[in-house]
Amino acid sequence: MKYGDLIQFDPIETVVQLRDASDSDHARQLVESFVISRDLAERLIHLVIPQLQFTSPSDNKGLLVVGNYGTGKSHLMAVISAIAEREDLYAAVTRTDVREAAAQVAGRFHVVRTEIGSTEMPLREILTRELEARLVELGIQYRFPGADQVSSNKRCFEEMMSAFHGRYPDHGLLLVVDELLDFLRSRRDQQLILDLNFLRELGESCTSLRLRFIAGVQEAIFDSQRFSYVADSVRRVKDRFEQVLIARTDVQFVVAERLLRKTPDQRARIRVHLKRFTRLYGRLGERLDEYVSLFPVHPDYIATFERVAAVEKREILKTLSLAMDGMIDEEVPESEPGLIAYDSYWSTLRANPAFRTLPDIREIIDCSEVLESRVRNAYTRPPYRPMAIRVIRALSVHRLTTGDIHSPIGATASELRDSLCLYQPGVEDMGNEPAEDLLAMVQTVLREIHRTVSGQFITENSRNGQYYLDIGKTHDFDARIEARAETLDDEHLDRAYYRALLGLMDVSEDQPYVTGFQIWEHDLVWRERNTTRPGYLFFGAPNERSTAAPPRDFYVYFLQPFGPPRFRDEQKADEVFFRFGPAGDGFRTTLTRFAAANALAKQSAGAHKAIYGNKAQESLGALTELLREQMFGAFRVTHEGRNRKVKTWLRGQQLRQRTGANPHRRMSFRAVVDGISEICLESRFRDTAPEYPSFGVLITRQRREQAARGALAMIAGQRPAHEPQAVLKGLELLDGETIRPDKSRYARFILDALAARKAGQVVRREELITETADGVEYLDPANRRLEPEWVVVVLAALVHSGHILLSLSNRKFDALSLTALATTPLPDLIAFRYIVPPKDWNLPAITALFELVGLPSGVAKQLTR
Repeated sequence: MKYGDLIQFDPIETVVQLRDASDSDHARQLVESFVISRDLAERLIHLVIPQLQFTSPSDNKGLLVVGNYGTGKSHLMAVISAIAEREDLYAAVTRTDVREAAAQVAGRFHVVRTEIGSTEMPLREILTRELEARLVELGIQYRFPGADQVSSNKRCFEEMMSAFHGRYPDHGLLLVVDELLDFLRSRRDQQLILDLNFLRELGESCTSLRLRFIAGVQEAIFDSQRFSYVADSVRRVKDRFEQVLIARTDVQFVVAERLLRKTPDQRARIRVHLKRFTRLYGRLGERLDEYVSLFPVHPDYIATFERVAAVEKREILKTLSLAMDGMIDEEVPESEPGLIAYDSYWSTLRANPAFRTLPDIREIIDCSEVLESRVRNAYTRPPYRPMAIRVIRALSVHRLTTGDIHSPIGATASELRDSLCLYQPGVEDMGNEPAEDLLAMVQTVLREIHRTVSGQFITENSRNGQYYLDIGKTHDFDARIEARAETLDDEHLDRAYYRALLGLMDVSEDQPYVTGFQIWEHDLVWRERNTTRPGYLFFGAPNERSTAAPPRDFYVYFLQPFGPPRFRDEQKADEVFFRFGPAGDGFRTTLTRFAAANALAKQSAGAHKAIYGNKAQESLGALTELLREQMFGAFRVTHEGRNRKVKTWLRGQQLRQRTGANPHRRMSFRAVVDGISEICLESRFRDTAPEYPSFGVLITRQRREQAARGALAMIAGQRPAHEPQAVLKGLELLDGETIRPDKSRYARFILDALAARKAGQVVRREELITETADGVEYLDPANRRLEPEWVVVVLAALVHSGHILLSLSNRKFDALSLTALATTPLPDLIAFRYIVPPKDWNLPAITALFELVGLPSGVAKQLTR
């Protein structure tokens, strides 16, 4: 069975020129051979024809037919113009619905066709000359005035159409232009603005006159970045034009229904042939109808071809036609699908000498030829050599689809298997999963290619499994990395491990707490009290604990996994240890690759330094991902002698709820570490500050000053807010909505100290706020452990209630100066000198009266001084 037995091959040997439609016989052939997909039919019926017709009043606009070279753009415009010019041709339209719609414009126009070539003439001059020449052929004498003699081209179009209707009162005039975009790209700034303004006037004239305009362009110019510098002019043109897009599905339809047309019997035979291979490829069974329609062209051929930006001007239909012409008499292979895939285009591209003048394509061709030559001569598995050659050619074509020939983008083994329909004899007999067996073969082929050329020219992106032609890889960087990895000791690996932890724990290598040591300040949330506790994060062991001064509430250590130092775990309540290991082969391989690449980057220069640096970053990304994945199973946490896996510590704990993590996202590595550490240290926090306040909202160390300011403002009479109110409630200063500090244990501590003094004596700051051995100031460090910011809030509440006067170095605050107190800088309030009680007077009745009318109770005491 030959290919010619399965298709009605209709070769496309030439490229359609718009002017071909001027000849009546040629025009009929163009209409009869033009195949119309369902999507294109929708655009013709509901967009093109309504914009062309002039029998019904409408806001007619110009039309832009958008499609790459070889997609049938010129053919479509030739068909539209031929039907508009000759009434008898609409009956030759291949679709009934389009034929019926086309009747309303058939034969209603005289047509002017032109293609813009290489010229420096303005667009106005090009089109007006073509119009004048065509009008002469129609027996009409009209000349456009010079561009410097008119203020509006629309008036010229009106005069032209008036002359035209004097001879052809029942017709319209259709101007069709091809290759407009190439012309606009060649224009300079001011020239382009003039051309676009003329184009806008032409589009606007379509609304009020029987003048219609169609132009063919290679891309949607309104969305193109090439014309961003004239965006205002483009926007005005856009308002007067509609775009007719030729989609990929339209091209596939042309291939299936014109180039490779099939009878129902032929389709059935092709289906039987392809069904035998559905088990070998990922989506062949799902897309079987598409494969049958395009047989023997692989559907992915067209999709890949259209992404080859560097060779945009190659005609895809003509290319496929030539490929089919060479195999129409060949036998369809019984043992494989026998499809034309995109790797076959590489021979066509490489044989064209014009492409070697383009630097990027020349680099790819040179790289591909060396790679293919080495595989032909030294491939270690000869039976797989044909498949290896196809893979190299496919990757060469794919390299042209990425925009940047140096980007690490390629195709995976499974994509190559399916998009090329790769085949190896005997794969069906290997097992019950032929698709997986074939995939394993493709992976073997790729590895052998890599090994044959010693890692040159081809690279695997380890993060996504994509293989790509690596144009700059004439130096075998991967082999150098592997060789360097073999020399690394445990100290190098530990440093690499800590380098990965930097990003995961969100700390900076350049900003440690102690210069020369991997120690950072670290806060943990104490969920029970909705606050944070200060501590340290160590990359190392407790041997370095003394270097972190002053002491803090906790110490979290990440111990070296490969060369841990000797130390004695004293099972302190404030220490938590994280140990990783034992490391699996995959983790150790990734870690050593990162360490080796990083070491080579430091000792290299120039481009090599950048390449090693990029490879180190790639390995670092894979390494951090492995640490995230293995957080719960590979890490062990030790606290007070209890050594457990992370998942054991979490048993019965709702970690997401404790940490407030988003339930729809994976928890960060740091959030897990902090959550585990909090579980271990919760009793430690409780023991060191048993009477610390519990807040209704989380108030971190960074938020403490702002929250204290809000509480002071609320004491001074400002409208209550959520956070300040939570502070006052946590400090037990509120009774309902009333500030009543006498019930607060923190206020009672201060009042008790004041009561221990004789009348008129003061309590100095240092008698209330104590500096601990670790150099941090607290009120009652052994129990309440209240920070100075909260002490100031409690003092302000006591001033509000009239229990005390607060003295700074330069002024005093009483209940009548609460507003001034609230606006005083917080550091000044924290540095207060002393407190003193107001003058003694029995004021219960007056106090009750002031509270009744909503005034601060302390004002009553001030009135009696």
